Amino acid sequence: MRYLFIAVLSLLSTFAAAQGDPAAGATTPVNQADDYSEDLDIAKAVRNTNAASTTCGPVKGHVVYVDSQGVRHELDYVRLGDACQHG
Repeated sequence: MRYLFIAVLSLLSTFAAAQGDPAAGATTPVNQADDYSEDLDIAKAVRNTNAASTTCGPVKGHVVYVDSQGVRHELDYVRLGDACQHG
């Protein structure tokens, strides 16, 4: 009977540990919109996605980056389209 009790208690403690806080090294992305008034702390760019642009005008972009603390961020921004003449 004691072995069954210990086995059930061990199983329950495993499930309780799995429901706890995430590991200290795990980071969840923080999604934010750029307002151009703050300096960004970008240590490494992970992924950069831009909408296809065949006309001149604002185009939405999205970048995923890691800051100097190791926290992963997602940033939405607006840039000038590729068809504009930069003069």
